Amino acid sequence: MEKPFRLKQVAVRLVPERPLLSETPINAPEDAVRVIRDYIADFDKECVCVVCLGMDCRPVNFSICSIGTLNLCIAEPRDLIKVLCLSNASRFMILHNHPSGSLTPSAEDIQLTDRAYKLGTLLGIPLCDHIIIGNNRNEYYSFLERGLMKFDAMQLESSAGKLQRNPMVAETISPRKRNAKEHDER
Repeated sequence: MEKPFRLKQVAVRLVPERPLLSETPINAPEDAVRVIRDYIADFDKECVCVVCLGMDCRPVNFSICSIGTLNLCIAEPRDLIKVLCLSNASRFMILHNHPSGSLTPSAEDIQLTDRAYKLGTLLGIPLCDHIIIGNNRNEYYSFLERGLMKFDAMQLESSAGKLQRNPMVAETISPRKRNAKEHDER
């Protein structure tokens, strides 16, 4: 007799590790580097770290999302989504190290930044910056400071009364409502 199939129940949880030592908001790349560099600067392999920030830009937590090789690390969007959502992040930053010491971003670094920016936009959790840390603890490369990150200037008004109707969007009216509207206008 065959045993009945049983579907295992699983749970995904954040597991606390070493504390992030900062009560100070991260308002500039230097702040992020100061807080994170000691955790990832000495790795002999590239690692990608996500820093989750609260509404006041204080770090909620950080997570090493991927560890790669000497000169390559692949971080998939799903690795970022998981920590951002579970941390209830308001915004986030990506930091990663270059064990070679070179601060020049690779094509993969630029692609990661682009994908993370799009991901954050979709989730409503904006990417603030992507920072590369070299093996000299005081040197870094900020995509934001170098002008490689462009943010949309469009912001929605906070009051519905200030919003204007877009003339390019056609209004859809059912035939029944159209007939009633025409009747009312006569």
